[in-house]
Amino acid sequence: MRKITAILSLCGVVLANSLSFKTLESDFVQTVTSNESNIEYHGKFYARDDNKALWIYDKPTPKKIYFDKNRVVVIEDELEQAIISRLENTPNLANILKKATRIKDDLYKAEFDGIEYFIAIKNELPTRIDYQDKLGNKIKIIFEDAKKNEVISEEILTPVIPSFYDVINQ
Repeated sequence: MRKITAILSLCGVVLANSLSFKTLESDFVQTVTSNESNIEYHGKFYARDDNKALWIYDKPTPKKIYFDKNRVVVIEDELEQAIISRLENTPNLANILKKATRIKDDLYKAEFDGIEYFIAIKNELPTRIDYQDKLGNKIKIIFEDAKKNEVISEEILTPVIPSFYDVINQ
């Protein structure tokens, strides 16, 4: 559950509009450091300014995390399960970038719920986000091949849960 909370926290960070984009997509590498051990995640990220987003984790374990205004859906194909949470029950961090303030030409800082987020920018696109969660984990997300304001279809951002999956509502 701690890893899901960390993942959900990071997901919301990139959804806000203050750094001005209608859509954003990027490959990413997320590193979580806890007690001197690292876990590295790889995948693809999609977001629109209507607070819809999708994080597709390819490695080490496949997983998809869908966000919309009201809920988060985590689909884990290997476990044949989907976890559906109301957004009020998960960290709603979609507004973090709206509150971000520029501290250097290429660096923003935001604070939400006692956590400081540092967002590095290049060519008006996020390239890196660093923060430490409430459990003491250090999280670093590196964005690669980022593109903004390209069309991201509703189909991509809509979760499809196979009928035989276990569905857990939180």
